[in-house]
Amino acid sequence: MKKASLWILTILMIVSNLSAADFYVSANASGNGNGSLNSPWKLQEAMSSPLALMNPVDTVWIWILEGNYTNNFDSQTSFNCFTNGKPNAPIIFRNYKNQKVVIDGDLPYTIYFAFGNCSYTWLWGLEILNSSTKDRDHSNIDRLGNIACLAENIKFINLIVHDLGSGLDLWKTSKNSESYGCIIYNIGNNLSNNGNWEGHGHGMYLQNDTFGVKNIHDNIIFNAFGYGVKVWQTTTASALGNFDIQRNIVFNSGAPSENLGGVGNNYRTHNFFVVTNGQNNPVKNTVIKHNLTYSGTNTPRPPVNAFGLNFGVKNMTLDSNVLTGQLRMGYNNTPVFDATVQGNTIVAGIPTAYGYYLWGFLEADFIQNTYIPTPLATGLEYFIYPNKYEAGRSHLAVYNWDGDASVAVDISESGLQSGDIFELVNVMDYHNDIITDTLSSSGIIAVNMQDHSFSEVIGSQKNSVSQFPFFGAFVIRKIGETSTTGISEIKNNTQLNIFPNPTSNGYKLSFLIARSGFYDVTLTDIVGKTTLIQRKAYFDTGNQEIQMDPKDLENGIYFIRIEGQQSVFNGKLVLNK
Repeated sequence: MKKASLWILTILMIVSNLSAADFYVSANASGNGNGSLNSPWKLQEAMSSPLALMNPVDTVWIWILEGNYTNNFDSQTSFNCFTNGKPNAPIIFRNYKNQKVVIDGDLPYTIYFAFGNCSYTWLWGLEILNSSTKDRDHSNIDRLGNIACLAENIKFINLIVHDLGSGLDLWKTSKNSESYGCIIYNIGNNLSNNGNWEGHGHGMYLQNDTFGVKNIHDNIIFNAFGYGVKVWQTTTASALGNFDIQRNIVFNSGAPSENLGGVGNNYRTHNFFVVTNGQNNPVKNTVIKHNLTYSGTNTPRPPVNAFGLNFGVKNMTLDSNVLTGQLRMGYNNTPVFDATVQGNTIVAGIPTAYGYYLWGFLEADFIQNTYIPTPLATGLEYFIYPNKYEAGRSHLAVYNWDGDASVAVDISESGLQSGDIFELVNVMDYHNDIITDTLSSSGIIAVNMQDHSFSEVIGSQKNSVSQFPFFGAFVIRKIGETSTTGISEIKNNTQLNIFPNPTSNGYKLSFLIARSGFYDVTLTDIVGKTTLIQRKAYFDTGNQEIQMDPKDLENGIYFIRIEGQQSVFNGKLVLNK
């Protein structure tokens, strides 16, 4: 038993070990099936919540068989979701045995999750696109299709989303929704603005009120016509905040557009755009950590990153990101800028003629960061982010500043073992640019940084923009017999036992760490004020025991988060002295 003493408080989490129910969906279903493998449902049948899916007591798996799925639910929507799971019994739509499942739609909403109609529903491993070849470079018709989520407690896991008019849109009412491990690209269309073609349509468009947390973790987003990740409130009075944005890889935003760019054009493209639209209404309670960006000079307008312009931020953490290109932060010119900005690597990458490298602040304002004012000419840095839902799957980003044709990368942290056969997938040609290899005992692989192929933007005559050999993003995935993480395994990995709770005095927290590592511990009160309890607390593999003492806290409800690369623990404290 490992023991550690921290000035922490409590976590409450309910874990269920109930067995799951299984149903099946086929593109060739008759419409009269019962959801069995031999008599499957149509996809919309399953999404319309047949009797078998109502009031689930166990996790429900809806396995979607290989095929192309099209539908017209109504004149605006291809597929509409009405399933309602429960906190410990979600309804999960997943591709059967990792088969290729394609959901294709040329209506405004490809999949629609209406507020109040569905909840605790997961989409996992599906490919969602608009295959229409309509010209989006020189027409006045916006490209259609998107994933529109207004419902609460919806998860999007390891999806492939591309060539839609808008990408994954998580709107204000979609409380506690999550996007994890998705690959999103070629989103958007062109729009004429005084004779200049500008890119519109974003990889992710995010809104959120200040109730519940929106988790945006481990996604790869590139080649959006507009912005990669846009956090923005369309009204001037509504609250905006409570985002947790971590370990995302974002690059080439604006690359497929006809944006003329140039010094005289003030229209910027952004990899990250986190900005509020309301006077004296800053973005609140937002964590942006361990994200990776790349801004190449070979795009029409090299993408920049913006955080807290116009009306500022309150309680924002911008920590340990790699931010390339121009960085814009509201600071001296905003009403409020309450932020912790530390541990970031800020790298130039666009010509100075486009504007100042740092805008809205000086290096001296935030000294706990690494500033590199000119593009790097030498060095190698890479990042591996293992997938918490699928064992043997990871995302890899490589910064190859030397421009070498091949680089050596140690993928020991990917979860693969010596002798495992794996695929290294270039995300820019996800279905075709794949190298198969066997992991040696050293854990080191050679990653080719040249001669890669790229999927074209459907409906565009523009060539794809490559950042090789200087930057590349990949998926690593084990093939053969895989140990896919099941719901019970996910829950067990985050199970916490607290006694007593509620409490008026000290108490004990015990939990299981599946993989050793460093964890940050934070405490948030009911009004959103966050306190760092411990940064990079190290836990070894195995059972942990933490003694708690709430003597410095007032009575009330508190939320605590213990977060590392492999696991995240969330919950609440009820303190009544």
